[in-house]
Amino acid sequence: MNLNLFKTYVKVVETQNLSKTAEEFGLSQPAVTKQIQALEDAYGVLLLERSGRRLKTTEAGETLYYCARDIIKAMDKTNKAMEEVSESRKGSLCLGASNIPGEYILPQLIKRFKEKYPNVSISIDIADTEKIFARLAERELDVGIVGGWINNRKIEGFEWLEDELVAVLPENHKLARQSEVALESLVNERWIFREKGSGTRKAVEDLLTAHGIKREDLNVYIEAGSTEAVLASIEAGMGVSIVSRWAVKKPDSYRKIRSIKISNPLVKRNFYVIYPRQKSRRKSVNNFLEYVKKVEEPGKI
Repeated sequence: MNLNLFKTYVKVVETQNLSKTAEEFGLSQPAVTKQIQALEDAYGVLLLERSGRRLKTTEAGETLYYCARDIIKAMDKTNKAMEEVSESRKGSLCLGASNIPGEYILPQLIKRFKEKYPNVSISIDIADTEKIFARLAERELDVGIVGGWINNRKIEGFEWLEDELVAVLPENHKLARQSEVALESLVNERWIFREKGSGTRKAVEDLLTAHGIKREDLNVYIEAGSTEAVLASIEAGMGVSIVSRWAVKKPDSYRKIRSIKISNPLVKRNFYVIYPRQKSRRKSVNNFLEYVKKVEEPGKI
């Protein structure tokens, strides 16, 4: 039986309210209801019933409440004791990242982290910034690294590595040999944008807006679902774009594109390390957070 089901149930009984429990655990109310139903299905009994605006336990529900509370206390005591005696640094870590940090930064970072904590099991989910925030809010992930900040009371985090936006053009473009380019020089070009929800797209739109350029005034040729798709489209001569410097940091002699510094101000942004707002975290999660706080650039501690 999933321990989280017992924790949710105990909190519902103590608050007598689904919405308060959902708010405290950072879950949606339907998610809380689903967990209660899972317990009722498992034991084949009704656990809660409504009394006005509040929830009351049935006889079976009252029995389960005390048992669940004892189980949680026992597991907390067991976990704490095992953490104190364990020398293997075992654990699990569910990471989420938006496109740029997920493809260009995290691999090296995880390699270094695994060298220090070889027994930690790590999974990575790469999606756009909005989806990573949403999955963290539902506690489906432990830590996220994204290219933009979205206000969400269920999420907290901190600014991490600095990023810089650069212009990318086909290698035979008339501006490709310049050392830098102004945004105004690119206005009349065909543009390739990232998809909606991307942190890079929001950063580019904010940059353009800050310099009086509206996206609606641009000739957006296509929208691409990843930075690699953007770069491939530029290489095919479809247009120009603005991407993170991390995506073109390592020169690729086989790729027929050129990255150029943007002369306008406000081209820098930050990546963010984000995680669910909660009172306590597993040791493996805390170890990872402490590790990334020491990193100025991947591979440099």
